Amino acid sequence: MVPGMFEQELAQLEERVQRLMAAYQQARLERRRALQERDRLLAINAELRKRIEGVIERIRTLEEQDT
Repeated sequence: MVPGMFEQELAQLEERVQRLMAAYQQARLERRRALQERDRLLAINAELRKRIEGVIERIRTLEEQDT
């Protein structure tokens, strides 16, 4: 193996490791954002469910008053 080839291969491996680390960090960031969005949507869903249940309860109360 030519001495310069070893350094070149080592530099290529280092560059690949750097790209993989950057991709890993990006994936972690995207996962964190996705989890935050999921939590936000779950909270909205829970709030909407409460509001719908409240409307249904009011409708039932009105129906009972009419009978």
